[in-house]
Parts: sequence; C-alpha cells; structure tokens
Amino acid sequence: MINFRKAGLLIITLVIPALIFIFLKFFATNHYDLQHYFPISDTSGKMEVNHGDTLFYKVPVLHLKNTNGQLVSEEFGKGQVTVVGYLPEHCLNTCEIVLGQVERVFALRETIPYLNVITLADKWTGTKESYPQALNSTGWKVLTGSEDEVKKAWDSELKLLTEVPGSKTNSLETKLVLIDAQGHIRGYYNASDSEETNRLMAEIKILDYEKKENYK
Repeated sequence: MINFRKAGLLIITLVIPALIFIFLKFFATNHYDLQHYFPISDTSGKMEVNHGDTLFYKVPVLHLKNTNGQLVSEEFGKGQVTVVGYLPEHCLNTCEIVLGQVERVFALRETIPYLNVITLADKWTGTKESYPQALNSTGWKVLTGSEDEVKKAWDSELKLLTEVPGSKTNSLETKLVLIDAQGHIRGYYNASDSEETNRLMAEIKILDYEKKENYK
C-alpha cells in the first residue's frame, strides 16, 4: 500500500506540472503587451481611433548627417526595431558605462538582424579606444548635426522632454529610446542602470516575438 501511495505522489509531482505546462504552451495565450506612448488626439482632445484601435504618435524622419558629413534621412516604421541613444562630446565614466550597455543591446542583432541602433552626437570627434568597436558600423550608426538639430531630434521628434508616466527621470547622456517596427515609441530606459538595460533587451525580444507571430 505504501508503494502505491509513493507512486501516486510521484505521478502528482511529475505528471500534473507537465500537463499544466503543455496546456499553457499550446492552449493558453501568454502575451505581454508593451506600452504605446503618446496617443494622438484631435482638436477637441478626444483620442483618434481607426477601426477600433487608438492611433499613436509615429517618430518622423530625422534629417541629420553621418560621420562623413553627408546628409541622411533616417526613417522609422520600415520594419526595423530601433534603439536611439546619445553621445556627448566628452565621453567620461558614465558615458563609457552607457556605451557598454548599448553594446550589450547591439549584440541582440545576432538573433534579431533587423535591430537598428542609432547614436546621436552633436559633436562627433571620431572613434576612441574606449568606444565599442561596433560603434559607427553596420547596424550601429552615428548621426550628427548642430547642437540645435540634435536637440530638436531629442526634444520634438523623440519627445524626450515630454512628461512620460512611469518613466524614470534621467539625463540625456544615459537615455535610450525604443521604437518599434511601425515607428511608435515603446519605451524609455536609463542605460546607466544594468537592470534597465536588461528590461530593454527583454522588451526588444518581445517585439521580435510579436513580429514573428504576426507573420505566421
């Protein structure tokens, strides 16, 4: 009788969790929706809706220059997930920490090849030994312009100065912005905090999962 009880306990311990896992994997929906920022409102303040879906702000084309001084138009919403950050003229301790965290994010391109990383710099002085080797290469471009042009990109296009509910306050030097494949802003992050970088990387993977699910 004792052996039967032990066998029954073993079945409960091993089989039932396995059945729960199979049910959740194949019959339940395990979906984590990332927040969309900045719903669009009409002149009366009412949120605009299309076919039942709220319309959200899309980041416009950024007109800046590459590090060779050539004018470029960076367009979002063309299927790429993009992370945008900032590089100050004098990159010291905090800046180097941020670049190291962005390098971690850039490594996701090994499995998410449409991930695009952009670093904005109002005064580009060239690469340094302390910079990641991938900076200013394919997939991780540096865009530059006058101080006013870069400020406009951050303040107006990327809405850095707009009050964002739930977003931590941090300096421009440490701020990262996540833009999805449709051009919507999906998150703001403090890249001087490794936990914030971990969250960014997890949310990039969620966007990748959503994209794959939509194309099944």
